[in-house]
Amino acid sequence: MYYPILEATVGRPYALYVHGGSDTVGAVRSVETIVTGLKWKRLRDPVTVTGALDAKDREACWELGATTAASLMP
Repeated sequence: MYYPILEATVGRPYALYVHGGSDTVGAVRSVETIVTGLKWKRLRDPVTVTGALDAKDREACWELGATTAASLMP
């Protein structure tokens, strides 16, 4: 089946943050399977956090957001 809407999104950038209680591997794998099929472009490695957030995690999230925002600039 042909989906022209999906074809229009090929090459789009994406970023991923996953916060899990004890594990994030399955969630990251699931998202990466989907975006591979969509042929989207990962901007940087996913930020994954298990348990409580700390300053290092917040900094990583800030950098992920800044990279994503910068990629959207013309």
